[in-house]
Amino acid sequence: MPRLSLLQWFVFAVFLFFYGFTIFAATRDYYLRQLVRPIATAPATHSAAPSPGASTPRPPQNVAPQAITETNPALLAQQADELFVQRRYSEAVPLYRRLIELAPDQVDAYNDLGLALHYLGETNAALTQLRAGQAQDPTHQRILLTLGFVSLQADDASGARAALQQALDLGPETAMGEEAQRLLDLIPAD
Repeated sequence: MPRLSLLQWFVFAVFLFFYGFTIFAATRDYYLRQLVRPIATAPATHSAAPSPGASTPRPPQNVAPQAITETNPALLAQQADELFVQRRYSEAVPLYRRLIELAPDQVDAYNDLGLALHYLGETNAALTQLRAGQAQDPTHQRILLTLGFVSLQADDASGARAALQQALDLGPETAMGEEAQRLLDLIPAD
Protein backbone atom coordinates (compact mmCIF):
# COMPACT_ATOMS: atom_id res chain seq x y z
CA MET A 1 0.00 0.00 0.00
CA PRO A 2 1.49 3.35 -0.98
CA ARG A 3 2.29 5.90 1.67
CA LEU A 4 0.95 9.43 1.23
CA SER A 5 3.05 12.47 1.86
CA LEU A 6 1.90 15.30 4.12
CA LEU A 7 0.99 17.41 1.10
CA GLN A 8 -1.12 14.61 -0.35
CA TRP A 9 -2.96 14.19 2.97
CA PHE A 10 -3.61 17.93 3.07
CA VAL A 11 -4.98 17.95 -0.50
CA PHE A 12 -7.14 14.93 0.35
CA ALA A 13 -8.52 16.65 3.50
CA VAL A 14 -9.30 19.84 1.55
CA PHE A 15 -11.05 17.76 -1.12
CA LEU A 16 -13.17 16.00 1.53
CA PHE A 17 -14.05 19.30 3.14
CA PHE A 18 -15.25 20.84 -0.13
CA TYR A 19 -17.01 17.64 -1.16
CA GLY A 20 -18.89 17.54 2.16
CA PHE A 21 -19.75 21.22 1.93
CA THR A 22 -21.07 20.76 -1.63
CA ILE A 23 -23.28 17.85 -0.58
CA PHE A 24 -24.53 19.85 2.42
CA ALA A 25 -25.33 22.91 0.26
CA ALA A 26 -27.11 20.86 -2.39
CA THR A 27 -29.17 19.00 0.22
CA ARG A 28 -30.04 22.19 2.09
CA ASP A 29 -31.11 23.89 -1.14
CA TYR A 30 -33.27 20.91 -2.06
CA TYR A 31 -35.10 20.89 1.27
CA LEU A 32 -35.56 24.65 1.32
CA ARG A 33 -37.16 24.49 -2.11
CA GLN A 34 -39.44 21.69 -0.94
CA LEU A 35 -40.69 23.80 1.99
CA VAL A 36 -41.86 26.70 -0.15
CA ARG A 37 -43.57 24.60 -2.81
CA PRO A 38 -47.27 25.54 -2.86
CA ILE A 39 -49.56 23.00 -1.29
CA ALA A 40 -52.88 22.32 -2.98
CA THR A 41 -55.51 23.51 -0.47
CA ALA A 42 -58.82 25.24 -0.59
CA PRO A 43 -58.34 28.98 -1.07
CA ALA A 44 -58.68 31.11 2.03
CA THR A 45 -61.72 33.36 2.16
CA HIS A 46 -59.59 36.31 3.21
CA SER A 47 -56.10 36.95 1.93
CA ALA A 48 -53.67 39.55 3.13
CA ALA A 49 -50.95 41.24 1.20
CA PRO A 50 -47.61 40.11 2.56
CA SER A 51 -46.03 42.67 4.82
CA PRO A 52 -42.56 43.97 4.07
CA GLY A 53 -39.95 41.71 5.59
CA ALA A 54 -42.42 38.87 6.02
CA SER A 55 -40.95 35.43 6.23
CA THR A 56 -41.59 32.60 3.80
CA PRO A 57 -45.27 31.61 3.83
CA ARG A 58 -46.04 28.64 6.01
CA PRO A 59 -48.24 25.79 4.89
CA PRO A 60 -51.79 25.99 6.22
CA GLN A 61 -52.46 24.01 9.37
CA ASN A 62 -56.25 23.71 8.88
CA VAL A 63 -56.85 25.39 12.22
CA ALA A 64 -59.76 27.57 11.13
CA PRO A 65 -63.16 25.96 10.64
CA GLN A 66 -64.70 26.13 7.16
CA ALA A 67 -67.74 28.08 8.41
CA ILE A 68 -67.56 29.88 11.69
CA THR A 69 -70.46 28.25 13.45
CA GLU A 70 -68.44 27.42 16.54
CA THR A 71 -70.15 28.47 19.76
CA ASN A 72 -67.41 27.53 22.22
CA PRO A 73 -65.53 30.76 23.05
CA ALA A 74 -62.56 28.89 24.50
CA LEU A 75 -62.11 26.86 21.32
CA LEU A 76 -62.51 29.94 19.12
CA ALA A 77 -59.95 31.83 21.19
CA GLN A 78 -57.49 28.95 20.92
CA GLN A 79 -57.92 28.65 17.15
CA ALA A 80 -57.65 32.41 16.62
CA ASP A 81 -54.56 32.62 18.81
CA GLU A 82 -52.89 29.79 16.88
CA LEU A 83 -53.54 31.61 13.60
CA PHE A 84 -52.27 34.87 15.10
CA VAL A 85 -49.03 33.23 16.25
CA GLN A 86 -48.58 31.81 12.75
CA ARG A 87 -49.04 35.35 11.37
CA ARG A 88 -52.16 34.31 9.49
CA TYR A 89 -53.95 37.47 10.56
CA SER A 90 -56.55 37.53 7.80
CA GLU A 91 -57.75 34.10 8.93
CA ALA A 92 -57.67 35.02 12.62
CA VAL A 93 -59.78 38.18 12.21
CA PRO A 94 -63.12 36.41 11.52
CA LEU A 95 -62.52 34.11 14.48
CA TYR A 96 -61.85 37.04 16.81
CA ARG A 97 -64.98 38.77 15.51
CA ARG A 98 -67.05 35.63 16.14
CA LEU A 99 -65.53 35.37 19.62
CA ILE A 100 -66.56 38.95 20.37
CA GLU A 101 -70.09 38.16 19.16
CA LEU A 102 -70.27 35.26 21.61
CA ALA A 103 -68.44 36.91 24.51
CA PRO A 104 -68.44 40.70 24.13
CA ASP A 105 -66.76 41.12 27.53
CA GLN A 106 -63.55 39.39 26.35
CA VAL A 107 -61.18 42.37 26.30
CA ASP A 108 -58.29 40.19 25.14
CA ALA A 109 -60.26 39.31 21.99
CA TYR A 110 -60.64 43.02 21.19
CA ASN A 111 -56.93 43.47 21.82
CA ASP A 112 -55.89 40.62 19.53
CA LEU A 113 -58.41 41.60 16.85
CA GLY A 114 -57.04 45.14 16.93
CA LEU A 115 -53.47 43.92 16.55
CA ALA A 116 -54.39 41.55 13.71
CA LEU A 117 -56.18 44.36 11.87
CA HIS A 118 -53.23 46.69 12.42
CA TYR A 119 -50.80 44.09 11.02
CA LEU A 120 -53.08 43.75 7.98
CA GLY A 121 -52.76 47.49 7.39
CA GLU A 122 -56.27 48.33 8.62
CA THR A 123 -55.14 50.69 11.37
CA ASN A 124 -58.39 52.71 11.60
CA ALA A 125 -60.43 49.52 12.05
CA ALA A 126 -57.84 48.37 14.60
CA LEU A 127 -58.21 51.57 16.62
CA THR A 128 -62.00 51.18 16.55
CA GLN A 129 -61.76 47.66 17.99
CA LEU A 130 -59.18 48.66 20.59
CA ARG A 131 -61.31 51.57 21.77
CA ALA A 132 -64.34 49.25 22.00
CA GLY A 133 -62.26 46.90 24.15
CA GLN A 134 -61.07 49.78 26.30
CA ALA A 135 -64.72 50.75 26.83
CA GLN A 136 -65.38 47.20 28.10
CA ASP A 137 -62.63 47.50 30.74
CA PRO A 138 -60.84 50.84 31.08
CA THR A 139 -58.43 49.30 33.63
CA HIS A 140 -57.13 46.54 31.35
CA GLN A 141 -53.43 47.37 31.06
CA ARG A 142 -52.74 45.23 28.00
CA ILE A 143 -55.38 46.85 25.78
CA LEU A 144 -54.22 50.31 26.87
CA LEU A 145 -50.67 49.40 25.91
CA THR A 146 -51.81 48.09 22.53
CA LEU A 147 -54.01 51.14 21.95
CA GLY A 148 -51.03 53.35 22.69
CA PHE A 149 -48.78 51.35 20.39
CA VAL A 150 -51.22 51.39 17.46
CA SER A 151 -52.00 55.08 18.02
CA LEU A 152 -48.31 55.82 17.95
CA GLN A 153 -47.98 53.89 14.67
CA ALA A 154 -50.90 55.95 13.29
CA ASP A 155 -49.08 59.20 14.15
CA ASP A 156 -51.61 60.09 16.86
CA ALA A 157 -49.13 61.23 19.49
CA SER A 158 -51.73 62.66 21.89
CA GLY A 159 -53.91 59.52 21.75
CA ALA A 160 -50.84 57.34 22.18
CA ARG A 161 -49.60 59.41 25.11
CA ALA A 162 -52.98 59.24 26.89
CA ALA A 163 -53.34 55.45 26.49
CA LEU A 164 -49.74 54.72 27.39
CA GLN A 165 -49.89 56.97 30.45
CA GLN A 166 -53.00 55.09 31.65
CA ALA A 167 -51.22 51.78 31.09
CA LEU A 168 -48.21 53.05 33.01
CA ASP A 169 -50.36 54.32 35.88
CA LEU A 170 -51.97 50.89 36.25
CA GLY A 171 -48.65 49.22 37.07
CA PRO A 172 -45.31 50.85 36.36
CA GLU A 173 -43.41 47.85 37.77
CA THR A 174 -45.02 45.30 35.44
CA ALA A 175 -43.61 44.33 32.05
CA MET A 176 -46.49 46.17 30.35
CA GLY A 177 -45.85 49.22 32.48
CA GLU A 178 -42.18 49.19 31.55
CA GLU A 179 -43.07 48.87 27.86
CA ALA A 180 -45.54 51.74 28.21
CA GLN A 181 -42.75 53.87 29.70
CA ARG A 182 -40.40 52.89 26.87
CA LEU A 183 -43.00 53.90 24.27
CA LEU A 184 -43.78 57.13 26.11
CA ASP A 185 -40.10 58.00 25.96
CA LEU A 186 -40.28 57.70 22.15
CA ILE A 187 -43.03 60.30 21.84
CA PRO A 188 -41.62 63.78 21.28
CA ALA A 189 -42.71 66.46 23.74
CA ASP A 190 -45.35 68.89 22.46
